[in-house]
Amino acid sequence: MIPIEPRAALVPGTVVDGRYRVRAVTGEWRLGTAYRAEGRDGPVTLIIAPLARGRSATFADWVRAEIERTRPVGAAGLLLLQDGGLVSATDGYLVVPAWSGPSLVEEVRQRGAPGVDRACALVEGVAQAVERAHAAGLTLGDLRPASVFAAPDAAPLVLDLGLGRGLAGYLASPPAGAPAYTAPERAAGSAPALSDDLYALGALLFYLLTGRAPSVAPVGEARVATPPSWLRADEGVAQFIDPVVLRAMAPVAADRGTARALAQSLAAVREVLRLSPAAREVLGLPPGAVMFAPEPTSPHLLHDALGISADDDAPGPFDDVLHTDALRQLTLPDEAPARRPRVTPPALPKPRVP
Repeated sequence: MIPIEPRAALVPGTVVDGRYRVRAVTGEWRLGTAYRAEGRDGPVTLIIAPLARGRSATFADWVRAEIERTRPVGAAGLLLLQDGGLVSATDGYLVVPAWSGPSLVEEVRQRGAPGVDRACALVEGVAQAVERAHAAGLTLGDLRPASVFAAPDAAPLVLDLGLGRGLAGYLASPPAGAPAYTAPERAAGSAPALSDDLYALGALLFYLLTGRAPSVAPVGEARVATPPSWLRADEGVAQFIDPVVLRAMAPVAADRGTARALAQSLAAVREVLRLSPAAREVLGLPPGAVMFAPEPTSPHLLHDALGISADDDAPGPFDDVLHTDALRQLTLPDEAPARRPRVTPPALPKPRVP
């Protein structure tokens, strides 16, 4: 890890650009120093960032363009740039909404990998935010555990300063890359694409389930994701969550689906894993957190087990069955129907390599 050199912090009460009054330092980041500050409309997070030599002349223009670029996305689930400019010939400032709660890196370091339901809920929330960005034509491009924040019992928030949309080129000390959360084609130099964020979502779910970042293959070599159940030996994870991770992290970008489909899959998984033991018995599902011997997992097992069409746009039971109180409260009748045979996972198909 490259050490961060200490910078002279602004003292409380300092006013930046005539609009933001500094209250306290909140963090020393590689790109600059973060402060809690008060703006005209309430609390904000203010970042003072040293700029690369020769880039200050157009920094304010980039900030204005970035704000316009992200305006259609809205603020739900995303911490986007609100303001910015120059504080000196060598330093710029960035303003984003204030937030509370630790990053996912901090949560995992302090408490270990969260439970399966929380891991799925967090990534479902992030996927919904990514879906809104994609609907507006915006690729995030720098999604990683350190950029996602979540207070207890609160929806996750994704900090996106625009590093993948030009900000990194203005910074004297841009954040280091995150290879484990970077799609292989992007690491090889391809242009940013929406599918990059899908890969990062799958890697984020892997991290939350296992407490470890996914393995990274050398640039140019085929990269095949490892199912998280190989590290978290739980049959529920193997049967329902492995396929979601493997699809999102598919080596071929076109196979990763959409953020909307990923969020729907995780919502369905959470409902299935919350079923009562009686309901699990009726459906032939694992009775609970069952330990098992790791084995290859089919990326289509979730659809096969629940009878869901593999086509994202085709009618299926996501809305009609899985999101109903009836399924959640399902109990065995006096005369139980024959138990549905458990699906045996087929061998993992050989992934397509671009």
